[in-house]
Amino acid sequence: MLNTLIIELAEAEGALMRLIGLVERRGYMIGTLDKSEAREGQSTITLQVTPRDAARQLDVLIRQIGRLMDVRAVFTPQIAAAEAAHASYHWRQACPPRN
Repeated sequence: MLNTLIIELAEAEGALMRLIGLVERRGYMIGTLDKSEAREGQSTITLQVTPRDAARQLDVLIRQIGRLMDVRAVFTPQIAAAEAAHASYHWRQACPPRN
């Protein structure tokens, strides 16, 4: 099953490599990776990942990505769509943003 993750990542040396390495070590194959232009020291990464086997759980991967240094937020398009549909609705991030 193809899953899409949106990750806000600080522009720091090695940050993207740590992210890619974690995703692969956790048993996911990266289908596509799209990185936005960095603005104010931060960029947005859109990843499409597929688990190597059915035992892999996406919520575990999201929590582990959220623990990486330089990751500001992780969410799925469903969470982002809920926020856009309801301006007063505060979507729950999969990991708390770091300052």
